[in-house]
Amino acid sequence: MPAPEDFWSYFAAVATYVAVLAIPGGVVGWAAGLRGWALAGLAPLLSYAITGLAGPWLAIVHVPYGPLSVAACTLLLAVVLYGLRRLAVARGWMTPGAEEPREPWTRRAHLAVAACVGIATAVSIAVVVSGRGGTTAVFQRWDTVFHANGIRYIAETGDGSLTGMGTLNWYPDGSFYPNAYHLVGALVYQLSGTSIPVTLNAVTMPIAGLFALAMVALVRQLGGRAVFAGCAALVAGGATTGAYESVSSGLLPFALGIVLTPLAAVALQRFVVRPGVDTGAVLALGAVGLLAAHSSALFGAILFALPLVVQRWYRALRGRRVDGVPEGKAAWRVVGGDVLKMIPVMLGAGLLAAPHILGAITFTSGSYPYHPWGSHMPVWKALAMLATFKQVLPVPQIWLTVFLALGALTLVALRRMRWVMLSALGLSALFVVVACFGGEDWVISLSRPWWNDRFRLMALAAIPMCLIAAHGMSEAQRWLAKVATGRAWVRARPWLTGRVGLATAVLIVVAMGVLTGGFYRAANAKTVSLLYYNGLPGEVVPPVSQDEIDAMDRLGELGIPGDQKVLNDRLDGTAWMYALTGVHPVAAHYDAGAVNPDAVYMAVHFRDYDTDPRVRAVTRELNVHYVLVGSGTIRRDTPIAPGLQKLDGLDFVTVVYRNPGAVIYRITK
Repeated sequence: MPAPEDFWSYFAAVATYVAVLAIPGGVVGWAAGLRGWALAGLAPLLSYAITGLAGPWLAIVHVPYGPLSVAACTLLLAVVLYGLRRLAVARGWMTPGAEEPREPWTRRAHLAVAACVGIATAVSIAVVVSGRGGTTAVFQRWDTVFHANGIRYIAETGDGSLTGMGTLNWYPDGSFYPNAYHLVGALVYQLSGTSIPVTLNAVTMPIAGLFALAMVALVRQLGGRAVFAGCAALVAGGATTGAYESVSSGLLPFALGIVLTPLAAVALQRFVVRPGVDTGAVLALGAVGLLAAHSSALFGAILFALPLVVQRWYRALRGRRVDGVPEGKAAWRVVGGDVLKMIPVMLGAGLLAAPHILGAITFTSGSYPYHPWGSHMPVWKALAMLATFKQVLPVPQIWLTVFLALGALTLVALRRMRWVMLSALGLSALFVVVACFGGEDWVISLSRPWWNDRFRLMALAAIPMCLIAAHGMSEAQRWLAKVATGRAWVRARPWLTGRVGLATAVLIVVAMGVLTGGFYRAANAKTVSLLYYNGLPGEVVPPVSQDEIDAMDRLGELGIPGDQKVLNDRLDGTAWMYALTGVHPVAAHYDAGAVNPDAVYMAVHFRDYDTDPRVRAVTRELNVHYVLVGSGTIRRDTPIAPGLQKLDGLDFVTVVYRNPGAVIYRITK
């Protein structure tokens, strides 16, 4: 039976997820010298790095993955980093401090920014809760069943390898998939004791809050104003194309990679300003964390953060001051030094992530088919989507567009973050190329890390676009403060002068919240609702119906051993069987690419059990004793597999359970 799905189980799952993100990464980050917003922002990424490394490496040495083994890996890594850092400081190899932001924030500023992160997180939670699926609803989109089954597999078997969870569908050998998302989810599932749907919802709810925290850490690291950081958090919590569109499509690990991407620039900035064993370790672990979260996340992070280094080198070529570089140092030495110092970091990250790299190479050269998404929209339409922060829904986020324009017009005020504009131009150009010329061979090759998918590239382009819009919002506050302090009645009251900045910041935040209807909560909830309905509400029937859930629950009560499989249709929603009940299905994912040919044959020919010896042989080989047939499929134009249609009355099966939308048969011969 599934775990109870009440408020307290849900609360326990969310609290557990926060702890899993904060504790391992926080301990390792602190040992590596991170403090303040850098520690808070990088802790989730480091936690994903720790779990993403622990799972595959523990599998290689045959140690079960779980809370205790992850705790041991965390402590081991923390001790090593702490010892190396202390040794480097004691020997005079490095002097910490240069990597920290020079511009101080007041205590009030820190609290105000933290409040903005809290608001963004609350908005994110409200968006998911009100996404018309409920907090415990089963996700309906394509890949979510794979993620759900993977989390339960890791938790039940302790197999954290990069192919293990794939054996549920691609048996017997499995299929490569970067699994940090699932490894963290497995810890949440084990520690909280909740069901898989609750776990998935709990991990999804604060997604935009993580985005907001990453944005704040980036702005703080690069010396931005507290108002800028707070605005960045609020924009991240409201922008549809940031985290919510990826979630709505069921691209859960990809959405995770997007919201963690800004942290690549944080780690990179700290390293280039003060190269050292500690900053290098954080950069290497950050790269591994992105790679383990989603293969494309590391590619996207490189494209996003590369302009930071380009701006640094440009300043060196112009003879201007460069962070962490003595005045008068030749430009070629700055560029060459940065490149040379990056080599050991890349080598270290490559060694740590060797299982992921080898797995990815094997996967791309294997038999799994690659089906690019061709898109041929007009260029003007693609540009309009970028500027209005909308792609799924027809309503533009007009206030973000206004602030985006204001941010672009005040680019000079970005100072050390002007590179963000270059990042925005590059990533936006990549989106436009894929959206408008997606069928061209060279475009398909260029965008392969993102499966030639314009929706994924829109999310990537949204990162710098959100930063520019947040900059525009903060510049509006600066202008308001300047106007207010110029008033005679303010100048006559000196005690008011110091409060004008806070008052105008509060005013613009409140105005933004009111004008956007709670930071676009309703629009984003409508977007996220697609995660639960696989289409606009009312247009389609969810492929995983309540009748099918009830039938799967009944399967869980039949005491089916773990070495047995239940024959099911690949597309009717019953692939969720393992995630919900622990019973192994023949088809554990909607995706039929490169699956076991026996599973395909059974779906087509099972009705011929009496006359087809291969069907009987495969039934024995897969140890199939039950059949579950649901109703409706995730593809509206595809019926139930022919081998599972009209089984009533056949002499080799008998009905053991039936409801209006699903039926369970027992094989009697």
